Amino acid sequence: MNRFLKSLFLIPFVASTLPMAVAETTPESYITSDPFETMVRLGRISEKSPIYQMPAGSASGGYIATATTSGNAIIYPLGYNKTSTPSSYFTIVSKETSLLIAGKSFELNATMTVDPSSYTITAYTDWDRNGIYEKESQTAQINASTRSFVQPISIPETAALGKTRVRMRIESSTPASADASISGRIYDFVVYVMEASNRTDCFIGVTSSNSNWGTALIETEPNDAGRYEIGSEVTVKAIINEEAEMPIEFKGWQEGGEIVSQESVYTFTVSKSTSLVALFEAEVPELATPEVSTAEEPIWYQIMNAHTAEARKERYIAYDTNTNTTYTKALRVEKPADQTDKFLWRLEDAGNDRVYIVNKGTDLRISGSKVLEKEYFTASANGSQFVIAPSGNANGSYSIKYEGDDSYLLNAQEGTWGVVLYNAGIGTGSGWYFYKVPIKTATAIDEAQQAAPKGRLYDGHLTLTGLDGRNRVRVVSLTGQLLGDFLTTDTTFEGDLRYAERFIIIAIESETGNYTTLKLIDSKL
Repeated sequence: MNRFLKSLFLIPFVASTLPMAVAETTPESYITSDPFETMVRLGRISEKSPIYQMPAGSASGGYIATATTSGNAIIYPLGYNKTSTPSSYFTIVSKETSLLIAGKSFELNATMTVDPSSYTITAYTDWDRNGIYEKESQTAQINASTRSFVQPISIPETAALGKTRVRMRIESSTPASADASISGRIYDFVVYVMEASNRTDCFIGVTSSNSNWGTALIETEPNDAGRYEIGSEVTVKAIINEEAEMPIEFKGWQEGGEIVSQESVYTFTVSKSTSLVALFEAEVPELATPEVSTAEEPIWYQIMNAHTAEARKERYIAYDTNTNTTYTKALRVEKPADQTDKFLWRLEDAGNDRVYIVNKGTDLRISGSKVLEKEYFTASANGSQFVIAPSGNANGSYSIKYEGDDSYLLNAQEGTWGVVLYNAGIGTGSGWYFYKVPIKTATAIDEAQQAAPKGRLYDGHLTLTGLDGRNRVRVVSLTGQLLGDFLTTDTTFEGDLRYAERFIIIAIESETGNYTTLKLIDSKL
């Protein structure tokens, strides 16, 4: 029996909540090898099945990329991960759910694809399971630099046992109620409340500030409930993703708003339930003079508009075919920038002192027609030619001139955030800054290891191929819990995790101490 299922037996159940039709059935008989199915069956123990109203609405802005839960209330943590834009403004998160203890508190930790500081984030709960949401009194703590927020939530001791929902509204204005119309996004996280109990163990969770840059894991073995006794020592480890294209640096472990350690391996004494964030940073791009380069030896830039107005400043050229109500054009000026391919561009020689502006992710070139303001630029295989020259403004920016014409300057259109041509003359409106992004140069050893490991996860069964020699393979959940720790000696490996998890992170350590990181979604779930 896995650790998650064992923990369910540690919580007492109220026999009177069992439906009469199954009076002879014990709660234990609802336990299956599938955690999601178990929670579905446990939900049937409650007589109530609340019905929730859904507001009308439309999607805008970014979306939640990951969400986890941590704190004293946690028996089984939430592990939600989304790699693409949801199809609707409303998302019910039910297959990734969390088991909670009545009378305790927890935090919902979420990372978004955009800076959440420009949104109003509101939480609603239904602890009495009557189908009516009540607004959570505590406010979300927002971190713009990591595009994340933490929503603290307290569960009353009188909370009805069984399945309920935590609703998160993310929008541009404060909602009148949980059911008001929305321009933004709504997430209903389905959770399961279990009977209040006094415990002497705590839930410890760890997450990475950016899972593309590094992995966070808990090295210490927990008890059968997946928790750690007060007074015991726990060791956590941060692993830099060496496969990242840019140099990455570990900055420390953050608890709340405080850095508690700058050591990648950190041991502490458990005194309370807590969640630690491993902070990873990429080397900061530097303002530079734009230069041409080749595909074989590229120089990559983030290209930022020189506008200084609040709504228009610090916007970077991006190419992303995932459009929404905020960015309706694939080629647009977006903020904040990151170091993903959509924000990276190089300048390719087109002859006659002209250049093509080439996107890293697609190898497409910025292209459009010689029409002022009315036609939006995009990216194509052929591309348009530009002359890049100092704008003449004291701010040190550069003008991007269509075919070298001083009257046709690439610019960012306010409101639509599309890329157009303006006849703006010199100044902040027509200027661009070029930030050189440090990209690691592949070594001969790197090039010899281009056959990277690949993995497949199905119903908790892990298959790895493309391994090289002896490796230590550690598999963790989104909250850092160790799901498997294996030693491999062959080019392939198969093994079963301690319990099925929808999304996992794999850290493969070679004999030389190098790490490769994989992220997998269970193809069965």
